[in-house]
Amino acid sequence: MKKWKKVTVLGLSAILMLGGCGNGGGSGSSQGSDDSQSGAADSQGAESTADSLSSAEGQEGGEQAEPGTVDKVTWFSDVNFWNPPTKWDTAEGTIMGGITKATGLEFEMNIPAEDGATKLALMIVNGELPDIISITDTNTMKELVDSGNVWDMEEFLTQYDPESPLLKGGYPEDVKQLQIERDGGWYAFASHLNSPDSREIFPPCDEYYTWDIQYGENYGILWNDTVLKEFDLKAEDLRAEEQVLEAFRKVKESDKTVDGASYIPILVDGNVYNEATLRTLEYFFGAMPIDDEGNYQDWIQAPESKHALAFLNTLVREGYLDANQFTIDNAGVKSYITSGRVLCFIGNKANTNADSDHSGTTWTSTGAILSSEGTMPVLPKNTEAGAGWIQTFISKNCQNPEKVAKWLSWMSSEEGLTWCIYGEEGKDFNRDENGCIVMTDEGDERTLDYVNTGLTAWWPFHNTSFTQHVIPAPEEDSEDYLGMLNQTALGRLEETTVFNSALIAFPSNLIDPSSDEGIAKAQIDNYLKGQISTIVMTKDDASFEEEYDKLLEQLDTLGIAEVNAVYDAWYKEKCASRGESLTNANADKH
Repeated sequence: MKKWKKVTVLGLSAILMLGGCGNGGGSGSSQGSDDSQSGAADSQGAESTADSLSSAEGQEGGEQAEPGTVDKVTWFSDVNFWNPPTKWDTAEGTIMGGITKATGLEFEMNIPAEDGATKLALMIVNGELPDIISITDTNTMKELVDSGNVWDMEEFLTQYDPESPLLKGGYPEDVKQLQIERDGGWYAFASHLNSPDSREIFPPCDEYYTWDIQYGENYGILWNDTVLKEFDLKAEDLRAEEQVLEAFRKVKESDKTVDGASYIPILVDGNVYNEATLRTLEYFFGAMPIDDEGNYQDWIQAPESKHALAFLNTLVREGYLDANQFTIDNAGVKSYITSGRVLCFIGNKANTNADSDHSGTTWTSTGAILSSEGTMPVLPKNTEAGAGWIQTFISKNCQNPEKVAKWLSWMSSEEGLTWCIYGEEGKDFNRDENGCIVMTDEGDERTLDYVNTGLTAWWPFHNTSFTQHVIPAPEEDSEDYLGMLNQTALGRLEETTVFNSALIAFPSNLIDPSSDEGIAKAQIDNYLKGQISTIVMTKDDASFEEEYDKLLEQLDTLGIAEVNAVYDAWYKEKCASRGESLTNANADKH
């Protein structure tokens, strides 16, 4: 494979891109004109962003403001940890100055430290909406749309910027359709888009990104390479369940220590183990939320989920896993990881800080533990469109609609994205031989100080597909590259069945909490938290079987069939609209 120049990954953008935010999930990218894709691929004769900002009017997506015609607008957000610059500095060479020069606008930011949704709700009632509204709360989105006080984007752009690239294929249609399904119309511009249509607009520059799109998953297994070497173990020999348990036994029975403390054979995901570690093992052993007849079932009802519980129970009973791990928080998990004592971690890899300079070692994922019962691994992967993260609405009270429309178009154009996320060419970044962006040391420093500089600060316009289009893949021996291999290891296994989890991506409001099914679901969720721990801690096979049978019986009593029926109806409707369905990958093993 090709070697690539070392690049700095923008920390926040990378986190949001992987799951961040809101899976997220997708786990988050979007738009530009048809000819904008060539800009990053061909640097020959290209003007710098700074030059283009000071050129004559007529740039794609916006006009130059005439001298002295700068207008101020208010920009509200409920994302209380978003910290763009509070002072709008329009000096030459500043990010904010570049935005103002291109759009003729300055911004007064209104980001409440708390209760942003409540404060916006009062504004809606009083009819005093800010000009621009960037929010994440879905209930508030509904209130905004229902109030009739925000623009339909199609109508807004058609009236005030009819040549906007956003009206000419520059906004991913699949994302727009999801927003229409949610809101009844296209009322918002979404951030952190990463969908099939957005990747048509900005294709990934390397298969590195394609692998993540197809197989990226935080839940998985990691092996400490230093500890493997210390115990003369090889990752490639640790795939079968029996091999894994034998490796745990070898470490447990050893008298070797690190700074006087014993090695830890296996670390689970602390106090979220019953969500992250158990679900990871369910993937490994092939559990699916679809039964052999093609109907929806809760994950815990799958036969392979029983095997996952039994595996955890074996770890406790054999002393490979200290049950105190079940109560530690994420800081405790990270502390164990950095101690150098942990052989293996199973759970959410994003919770570990593994493969970072803090760990003092490298980590390898074997993808899965292959079941002793012969069932094959599965990976739920939603590669369809998501509706993005931050949703930006334009108030009908907006005093400068034409400038705001052109601002929206410019911020989402390749020129605007490059300027706001990567800065000035020749200062903040350079281009490599393929025309891809490589940040300079000065650019890295300005990015870290984004609260003051504004570089990368404009999150509502961050665009994952654009980032994957212009940022080259890291070098193959870099931590970033190895981390990608670990993130995709489960999906790349020959034995793994990857299935479309979009068909089971249920809306959070599908079941009304006050309905009979909603009450039953709440009771089931609470019951499972305690009963899973009881099962995992049983002392012998007979106790395990007794408690597991009790779990299934109590689920029936609490009304899991009725809850499943709601999900099944939605799933079947989704299958009909998509023209596909799911099949249990291990049905022939049951």
